[in-house]
Order: sequence, then structure tokens, then C-alpha cells
Amino acid sequence: MKDNSKPVPNIHPEMASSPSPEEATQPQAPQTQPPHSSKTLLYVGGGIAVLLLIGGLFAVLQKSTTSPPTPQPAVQQPTLTPKPTLPRSKAPGVITNVLTASSLDAQGKAMVSATTFAKTDKNIYLVLTLNNPKLGTKIEYIRYLNGKYLDSGANKLLKAGVTNTSFVWSLKKPEAMHLVGTYKVKVYTNGVFEKEIPYTVQ
Repeated sequence: MKDNSKPVPNIHPEMASSPSPEEATQPQAPQTQPPHSSKTLLYVGGGIAVLLLIGGLFAVLQKSTTSPPTPQPAVQQPTLTPKPTLPRSKAPGVITNVLTASSLDAQGKAMVSATTFAKTDKNIYLVLTLNNPKLGTKIEYIRYLNGKYLDSGANKLLKAGVTNTSFVWSLKKPEAMHLVGTYKVKVYTNGVFEKEIPYTVQ
């Protein structure tokens, strides 16, 4: 019987085959660097933490040394320039005389002037003599009793050139009486003080 088996080359496994010329000329791949060690990472992390801490301290010191801004109002108020004080108005000289009386004549003048009245006198008149007032002139009085404000009134002249005007304080009821005390009446022309007169009720 014929043996068809082929002879197996005698290859020793412990002997490595020599590289071919192409393999010998191939460049070797560069070796990759080993990863950073845990000690290097610790140093880097610690440095970052120190930088952050220094930056935080610097910001705090900067904030403490900088004065806070002055708060501004939501609405800017206009700057007001004070005006100079005006001198007291000069009396216009419309009221030339003032007196008190208990009765008047037909022309509205005092029949008999008086400065003392009884608490039961029906009327007490305040009579003012005027010097050519203009139409619409306002004549006013303010009355005080024992140094305290009591009342006030005003007349507006409906004609020009009138010579007098008057005010009256009357007892409206039979049992009514004037308050006992010392009175003072101040008179004004268009709001400007002119004269004053005292009287008493007893």
C-alpha cells in the first residue's frame, strides 16, 4: 500500500522566526505616556483650592474696604432757592379813624363815642372813618377778648369814595349779655393792618 502523506517540516516551537526585511524596516509605534499618578492629581487639586481660597479672601477684603454707595431717592426733588423775605406791607391809609359807640346817626356816624359798655347794652358799634377808598376795597376786623381770639368779620365796599363803614355786635335775645372783659379790635384794609382800639364790658 502506497503512503501519500507529506513529510512535515521539522519546526522547533522554541525557535522564533526571524522578521522579514519589511517588518524590520517598519517604524515602531510610539509608546503612550502612562497616566498621571494620584500624587500629581493631589498636587493640582490642592493648588486650585488654594487659588480659590486666596481669591475669596481678596474679594471679601475688597468689599469691606469699599464704602457702600449712597442710596439715591427714587424721585429727585427739585432744588428750591429760598426767596428773600419781603418787607412788611405799608398801611394804605384808607382807615383814618376808628372808635366804638352804642348808637349811630342817620349817616352811619357815631352819635356818642364810648370805650366802656354794660353787659346788657343792646349794641356795640365799631365805626371806621375812610379816606377815599376804591370800589371793592375790603375792610376787616379781628376781635380779641382778654388776649384771646374771639371773632372776625369783613365789609366789601360796593361804592367808591364812601366816608365811613361800621360793624355791630348786638344782643339778639332779651336774656343775652355781652361777655365781661377787656376787648381789643384790630382793623385791616385788604388784609393789611391799619389800626386797633380797646374797649371794656363790665
